[in-house]
Amino acid sequence: MKVVALLLLVLFWFILVLSIGYIPIEKRVAVFYLKDAPSSIKTANVVTSVVWEYRGYDTLGEQTVLFAAAVAVVAIMIGGMKSARKTNE
Repeated sequence: MKVVALLLLVLFWFILVLSIGYIPIEKRVAVFYLKDAPSSIKTANVVTSVVWEYRGYDTLGEQTVLFAAAVAVVAIMIGGMKSARKTNE
C-alpha cells in the first residue's frame, strides 16, 4: 500500500512539474505596475510604489511583527545581562 501511495505521489509530482511549463502567464498586472505605478504614486521606483501603496497594509503588518520581534530580543538580552550581573556580584 505504501508503494502504491508513493508511486501515485511521484506520478502527481511529475505531472505537476511537466504541466507548469504549459500554463499561460498573465502579464497584465506586471505591465500595469511597471508602466503606471511610479507616475501615479509619484515615487522614485516601482519597488517603492508597490511596497508602500499597493501593499501598504500588508507591509505595515510585516513591519509591526519585525519590530515586536526586535523589541523582544532586546528585552531578553537586557534581562540576561542583568541576571548575569547579579550572579557575578
